[in-house]
Amino acid sequence: MVPEGASYAHCGYCDSESFVDLNGAILYQVIRPTVARSRVPGLIKAAALDAGYPDAAIQRLDLVYEPVWEIESPDGRRLCISARPGPNGRFEIARLPGGERSFVDTSERERSADWIEPELAPESVAEVAARATGGPVAVKTMRLVHHPMFEGQVLLGETSHEFRLDATSGELYDVEWPARPSFRFRNQAWRATAIMLLAAALLPLHLAGGAVLIVGGYTIWEHTRQSTLPQPTAGR
Repeated sequence: MVPEGASYAHCGYCDSESFVDLNGAILYQVIRPTVARSRVPGLIKAAALDAGYPDAAIQRLDLVYEPVWEIESPDGRRLCISARPGPNGRFEIARLPGGERSFVDTSERERSADWIEPELAPESVAEVAARATGGPVAVKTMRLVHHPMFEGQVLLGETSHEFRLDATSGELYDVEWPARPSFRFRNQAWRATAIMLLAAALLPLHLAGGAVLIVGGYTIWEHTRQSTLPQPTAGR
């Protein structure tokens, strides 16, 4: 095994050292998860509670390793390209987190986690990177880095919704919480109803009608505005 950035490799069998030339090599690495699987339900439920769903329940939870191509140019710059196409069907620039890396062990890949194979062939990475950056990309070293992610489903009321959570940072992705009227709006609705009843009972008829229309219109407008505001999440 050759450590990252090493110029010489030490053989554990014959005790010799050899110079390592990684120009043009493809390395296979994995970023170690730092978020325990047992923490994920709590993180998801906390985000669901912020979005107004205190009764959220996890239905499915899987650990997957997303493939990302990492290119290092001769001047030391690095560029990451997703090895799987995005929603638009194209391979795009990706962002890899920091953290502990190690070489991929074959026996490790046989465990319960889902190791996703790259759909972008290594010989096409430089061309895709050039299209993504708008200029030619020189490649010295190429790494296939596996990024750990938790994927699953959360039950909100009677409907299930997909989620993805970074297993290195705990950041939540790709969740769109359905709009739900907040307790604040419900209180406003009760107050508006009380005001309209008082206006109808105490004001003259020609004034009561206008007051009821004004208060009711404002309540409907506030409800529409609240339902179109972006719902809070724990990530993107």
